[in-house]
Amino acid sequence: MVSKLKIFVLALFAVFFVKCKSTATAAEVNELKKIISNNNFTFIADTAMPMPIGNVQGIENLLPAGSSLANINLTGNPNFLIIKNDSIHLDMPYFGERRMGGGYNSDNGLNFEGKFKDVEIDYNDKKKNYRLKYVVTSNQEMLTLTLTMFVNNYGSLNIISSQRNSINYRGNWKENE
Repeated sequence: MVSKLKIFVLALFAVFFVKCKSTATAAEVNELKKIISNNNFTFIADTAMPMPIGNVQGIENLLPAGSSLANINLTGNPNFLIIKNDSIHLDMPYFGERRMGGGYNSDNGLNFEGKFKDVEIDYNDKKKNYRLKYVVTSNQEMLTLTLTMFVNNYGSLNIISSQRNSINYRGNWKENE
């Protein structure tokens, strides 16, 4: 008999591969390329996937409904990554372990507002997606933001911090009006 965990894992992979389909038309890819070159879009996450940490048994009772330690539901939790011209506005909740820095009364989320200097843009022809990599520095930490955008408006954001464990987000992107 197949365990419930195996069925769940298979279903999760199936959903991920359906969302990341590679059957994009040339027109869809060109439209995505235009949106990226205009630097005018917003990513909103519906799921946070923190790096596993030890010694946190019982904390799952504090998470939003439908969440687990590895897959946190962000429905109803305001979050965004806005790219507009040469500026980034990042406001994402953080679930994970801080290795250093921070202090009392400091914001625990991942926040940044300012200009980016450079962006690395890679196109994966096989998967029909774009990967954008931004490095930003606030007065407290350096963040590397890697956003993968698919033509079906699905996106994945990975954030690596100089002071915290990395975290991944899954959600959708849209062109700014």
